[in-house]
Formats: sequence, C-alpha cells, structure tokens
Amino acid sequence: MAQDTEEYSPDAPGATTGVGIMPQGKIAWETGVGLEWDKRNGEHARTFTINTSMFRLGLTPQAEVRLQIDECITHTPEGNFGGIANATIGTKIKVYEGGKILPKIAFMGTMLIPGGSNAHYLPKHLGFQAHLLFENELSSKFTLGYDLGGEWNGDTESPDLFFGANLTYQPSERWSFFVESYNRYNSKRQDDWAKPGQDSHFNFMSEVGVDYKVSPRLHLNTFYDISFNEFSRYSNIGLGIAWLIN
Repeated sequence: MAQDTEEYSPDAPGATTGVGIMPQGKIAWETGVGLEWDKRNGEHARTFTINTSMFRLGLTPQAEVRLQIDECITHTPEGNFGGIANATIGTKIKVYEGGKILPKIAFMGTMLIPGGSNAHYLPKHLGFQAHLLFENELSSKFTLGYDLGGEWNGDTESPDLFFGANLTYQPSERWSFFVESYNRYNSKRQDDWAKPGQDSHFNFMSEVGVDYKVSPRLHLNTFYDISFNEFSRYSNIGLGIAWLIN
C-alpha cells in the first residue's frame, strides 16, 4: 500500500520488511504482544512478549529512523527469567522507486544494543543487521516482497544470511492477508536450529498473518509462525496495533 501524509503501511507484522518509508515528520508506533512455544532441540520454553514497540520517524522524504524495544518473560523447567529482549536503533532508506518490471528497493540498517554478560536475551557485544528490501506489485491485489541481508548478532563468529519472501493479498481497502517464508543460513553449526544431538546450517520458518485497517491511522494485526526444522515443536502467535500518531 502506498504511503502518504494521511495514512501509512505498517511494517508489522511479519519477519520480512516492506520498502515503505514513513512520511517526513510523521511518527508511527507499532506494538503488540505474543506467545512463543519452543521445544526444538529438546528444550521446553514458553516466552511471553509483554510488549514489543517499534517507533518509526520520517526523517526525510527518503529515510526514516527506527527504534525498537521488546520486553519478555520466559518460563522453563529450570526456572523463569525476564527483561528486555530486543533493543535496536536503525534506519530505512529509499533506494529506487521501481518501474513496470523492476522492483522498488530500500536499504535497512539496524544496530543491536548489547546487554552485557548478565543479560538473558540481549547480545553481549554490539550487533548489526544490513538488509536490502524489494517489492513488486503483481496486480491490484497481489504484492510480492523479498528481503536479503546479513545479521551479526554480536555473539557468534559468523553472520546469519537472511532471505525472506512475502506474498500479500489485499482483497479490499481494509483487509490484507499475507504468507511468508523467512530463512537463515550460518556457515557454523547452529544447535538450536536442529533436532536433539544434531546441528543445522539452515533455519526454515514460515508465517501467516492478517492486517485490518480500522482507519487510515490505525491498523490491527495478528500472525502465526511455525518452524519447518521441527514442525510440531515450535509455534509463535501474536496480536498487534499499528498507530500513526501524528
């Protein structure tokens, strides 16, 4: 959906990110709650996202500033813990407006703020993510987005290579449905991506979701994630609100 001074297209939900830039001087708050159930690799953890908040500020007609902070509580058989689960600052920059065949293109850079040795979720060292975002309008109702990037989380020797593809169907002005596949590859083994006693270089994930535009400034959304590495041992569900504040 096109962005203008009266309405905007939220980035939430979804693991892939759209190419849209916030209008200059406009601020959006995209927030929500979620529940993650994870028994991959023999683990048994339930993580409640108490609040995820992404603030987007249109800095120029070509760029926006992005601030995100998440708070979570995790329950495991060994005990419970909680705190800030994600803290980032970044930007999204328009690169190319697109053409009849060529896609729209944007760049997104994100800095992951470390939490030190005592943090349960945050990396111990500074992390960085760099993504190229693409979008093709297939028809008046279908849009294909794809997302390529590298992610250094601050704790691993080598970065994750990220690839995501998102197909969105918008049957009306208010309703929008999407399905996406988002995947990571790491040249080093990732025990938490695999079955017990094994390791895997690939993490295969998928998500479906719905967005409902209550008004040009207010959207409601919901999503559901699964893991194809261990299909029956992971799920993640959430509800959210996206609000154009000014």
